[in-house]
Amino acid sequence: MGLQDYAGIIGLGEACRYLKKLGQSNIMKHEIKLNSMITESLLDNKKLSVIGPADAEKRSGIFSFNIEGMNPHDVARMLDSSKGIMIRSGMHCCHSWFNARGMRGSARASLYLYNTEKEADVFISEVKKIRMLAK
Repeated sequence: MGLQDYAGIIGLGEACRYLKKLGQSNIMKHEIKLNSMITESLLDNKKLSVIGPADAEKRSGIFSFNIEGMNPHDVARMLDSSKGIMIRSGMHCCHSWFNARGMRGSARASLYLYNTEKEADVFISEVKKIRMLAK
């Protein structure tokens, strides 16, 4: 038995009201804006490839990428060590998809309403530095 999670219920309700007030379309526009900034800044080099459509609008807040000659886990560790940028790396529960393409996975940045343009600029700068280390 026990008590219901009243604080959690109230908190979830407030979070829903907050997101509704912001508007899902505004959140999506913000995600796409940041993803477009990153995509346009990093796709100028053949050493970096994007997983998925080249058009950031079709990827929403997800920027999955590989740097030629580098393990995606190493890329994630370098971003964390240099500026505390936390991203995911690996096969993201899609092992068969990556295995079918002979890939070891990817590095993946996830953007949302709490990310800023300044953070996107720092991410771009750090990925460019890491890309320079690629063989």
